[in-house]
Amino acid sequence: MSSLMVMVLVIISLVIPAVRPSEDSWTLKCLSTVGIVDQKTVIKCNFINIQDIKIETVSLKRTTHKEPIFKYFKTYSGDPRFSLENSTSGPSLQISKTKFADEGEYQYRVVTNRGEKKVQLGITITANYKNLTSSTWPKDVTDGGPADLYCNATDGYPAGFIHWFDRSGTNWTMNSELTNVYKDTNGLKSVALSSKLTFRSINLELGPFRCIVLNSKYVQEEEMTLHLPSAYTESSVTSNTTHIVAGVMVIGSLIVGLLCALLIFRKKNVQHGRRPSGQPFLSYDDSGNNAEDDLESGYKLPLSADEIETKP
Repeated sequence: MSSLMVMVLVIISLVIPAVRPSEDSWTLKCLSTVGIVDQKTVIKCNFINIQDIKIETVSLKRTTHKEPIFKYFKTYSGDPRFSLENSTSGPSLQISKTKFADEGEYQYRVVTNRGEKKVQLGITITANYKNLTSSTWPKDVTDGGPADLYCNATDGYPAGFIHWFDRSGTNWTMNSELTNVYKDTNGLKSVALSSKLTFRSINLELGPFRCIVLNSKYVQEEEMTLHLPSAYTESSVTSNTTHIVAGVMVIGSLIVGLLCALLIFRKKNVQHGRRPSGQPFLSYDDSGNNAEDDLESGYKLPLSADEIETKP
């Protein structure tokens, strides 16, 4: 009888471990997370190979600490910035206002109605660049002269990059020099970026230039356009204006001369085609004297042949 009981216990001990793996086959997976200072950060976590699971409690602690910084068991406790993103859809976490102090390695423990799981997760914190400015040296850049173009950005983290492009999209970054200045004030980290693009002889037709700020992942964060003076100098503009004015004056003189000639020609044509105004047509004798003139002078006109014959 005793031997029979031993055999039953052995069979039970063998069956129970065979059942447990099927129940524990589900897993908890959390992705590495990059958070941005002063913004909301979501730590994506999912249950794998299981459905109809209910979260009962969670806790999050740093791997170097014993006590959790955040707990959930019907209510939240610990750091009020931490919470479950949506407890009904999964165990993902969110940080309402991210700080540099949140960066590090964590252990995340999740207890459900189907058992509990623990997983390691990491959080990396970054800061966006801002206060983008640009300038030139000398201030009044001239075409063909030396020039330095500057672009600066601050308060970003970690160190990023500044790229230069001309108006056609050509990348001039290889001709530039980038300087990084690191700061860490009471755990508040930042990097100031300063880039200088140097020309021994600048072609102003390449402008305007654009300086683009990229973060450590080469994702664009800021952009600024640096406008340069026109490639046409003041003297060339003055010379062009003088030539234009001179040309206008010559053309204007030709037009005025042509109009005067047309007016004179028209006046002569009118005078040739007009008879004396207000005077009657007069007859002239054979001697060429005007008959009206003879009357006024008292002379008697000569008689005609008919008149001579009728005289007694």
